Amino acid sequence: MPHFPSNPLENLAIDPGELDRIIDLDDEDTEQALRRVDEILQGATPGERLLLRFPPPAGDGRETLFQPLGRHLLQARREGRLARCLPAADGAGYIAVINEDR
Repeated sequence: MPHFPSNPLENLAIDPGELDRIIDLDDEDTEQALRRVDEILQGATPGERLLLRFPPPAGDGRETLFQPLGRHLLQARREGRLARCLPAADGAGYIAVINEDR
């Protein structure tokens, strides 16, 4: 049985109480929101913790920003711009941590 000096799963969680900024994407269509997120990620401080909020599903069958923004943030993670990124507990946003080594 391997022994870990600290719990490696702790790195997966992001405490919402430690946010540096909340970004409201409520009034933007998908393309505008993704452009705005790119601008925010570019100007963000290394290590900064962001909550990117968007409206929850309205029950009308229309797509929310959840999937397109999730794919966009995953690509930013692959490019090394984000250290971590997880959906918010309510499913109406993402918590992202800017990579300190970018």
